Amino acid sequence: MYDVIIVGGGPAGSSAAIRLAQRAPEIASRSLLIDKAIFPRKKLCGGGVTQHAWDLLRALDVTLDIPMFPIHQMRLVYDDLVATFHWRNLFRVVQRAEFDAALLNVARARDVEIREGVALREVARDDAGVTLVTDAGELRAGAVIAADGANSIVRQKLGLVRSDRISRLMEILTPVESPERSFEFANHTAVFDFTPLVKNVQGYYWDFPSYKNGAPMMNRGLFDARVRPDRPRAELKTVLAAELQQRELDLNTLKLEGHPERWFDPNEKHSAPRIVLAGDAAGTEPWLGEGISHAIDFGTRASDYVIRAFAKNDFSFADYSKIISNSALGRRLRFKKFIAHYVYGNRGEWFYRWGWRALQIGLPFVQRD
Repeated sequence: MYDVIIVGGGPAGSSAAIRLAQRAPEIASRSLLIDKAIFPRKKLCGGGVTQHAWDLLRALDVTLDIPMFPIHQMRLVYDDLVATFHWRNLFRVVQRAEFDAALLNVARARDVEIREGVALREVARDDAGVTLVTDAGELRAGAVIAADGANSIVRQKLGLVRSDRISRLMEILTPVESPERSFEFANHTAVFDFTPLVKNVQGYYWDFPSYKNGAPMMNRGLFDARVRPDRPRAELKTVLAAELQQRELDLNTLKLEGHPERWFDPNEKHSAPRIVLAGDAAGTEPWLGEGISHAIDFGTRASDYVIRAFAKNDFSFADYSKIISNSALGRRLRFKKFIAHYVYGNRGEWFYRWGWRALQIGLPFVQRD
């Protein structure tokens, strides 16, 4: 029987394992991380790793040697209005397959047992522990950290699923033949185009410069928070095709992929006796959909919580949701949810045009070179 089983090897799960090894090596030595995939595995994501995420990794004594493209400015677009935010190393764009595999390898190097290619089928709890039924047999643990993504099997088995807390994302990668002639590459710029707001998209189109296997690529996509489910549902593929056409790209010739993203609601339950949710399984923010830093933070806090549970021999986990909601992580998630509700509400054209003009005036005073 394991002390802790972590389900999911993404940033939340790997960070949880690394934190266990850092704070409670005796528990980590009796813990296991499982994931249904074999790493490196494909993961759809814009790949923006914020400075806050790197700070969290440094606190875990983690450095990653992977290709990344530094972003020094955000180009915020609405129709014909453009506001630019300058901040050196605002974030770095990575390929998630490389980032997640490297972070999982750190957990492995910290002597946490890792099993890849193990898919979870069922979850059963009793007074003494949790039984996980997998395609490789049954596993038993005193506690479980569920970091198995927006479509979390653990969350489903606990009956904590709500379909109205899901954002939608579509993404493509396109090669860049001459990066020196690309505005985004030459100026280390990420584009956030909010013009699709007028087409009922509760979000934005993005262009992120990046590298894949050493080749320059543009990560392009569309984010629809759906934080206001009462509003009409946007036709994302049609909107994305129009955005790409403006960039002289034909969606029909490109490989389009999509994925959901769960957003955090502090009023929902994120735990059950002996089980806590972390990362996308619990939710991220619906404003910009940035999930990596929150996943790392979630995994770290979930491990701290489980370590305290072992110290107190209390596995009710009744106050986990409250502790997360009142933490710095919870406050950030709640704040960004408020912004999303406000910005993606039923606003008129005047609201966005006035807002962008305000950004044009104010952003030059908030920058770092």
